[in-house]
Amino acid sequence: MAVTIKRLAQAALSASVTTRYTAPAGATAQVTEIYLVNTGTTERKVSIYQGGAANGNMIINGLAIEPGGSVIIQDTKIVIAASQVLAAKQDVGTDITMTVYGVEEV
Repeated sequence: MAVTIKRLAQAALSASVTTRYTAPAGATAQVTEIYLVNTGTTERKVSIYQGGAANGNMIINGLAIEPGGSVIIQDTKIVIAASQVLAAKQDVGTDITMTVYGVEEV
């Protein structure tokens, strides 16, 4: 199996839970780092989901990020099986940029 270290996703979040990464069929991915940047002037709260976009898949709920601030989540052990997803949302607006790095094994 080939192992690739890569940026898995990068996008501005919205107030709707949206898939940001889907593991390819026949592959497994591990998220190693998540960077969250608030480019706005108001505190925002971020929720992250693993495996699906339902509330039962939420792994981070309402993580507060100050205006102009950043949060780095390092050394994660989030595993995403084939065809499963990593999804995220913020409370309102589109001020948060999320960048996800990890390892994909195909």
